Amino acid sequence: MNYTIKIAENENEGEILIRQIKELVGDSPFVSIYEEETGLSDDMVQELERRYQQVIKNPQDGKSWEEVNKDLHNR
Repeated sequence: MNYTIKIAENENEGEILIRQIKELVGDSPFVSIYEEETGLSDDMVQELERRYQQVIKNPQDGKSWEEVNKDLHNR
């Protein structure tokens, strides 16, 4: 049987608890502790910001959702 324990990030109590669990299990092959990726990387944030600025500066270059949706349904 597998168990998952989720501890919210940026909480001091959570960091303490993780540290305690790591001390308890040591090098046990039966326990895996890993950090879940929950957010966007800095590169992703920068790329989204770049794209957003492109749309703001050149709205005529894009397509509306209605146009994109229509194109998708016509394939």
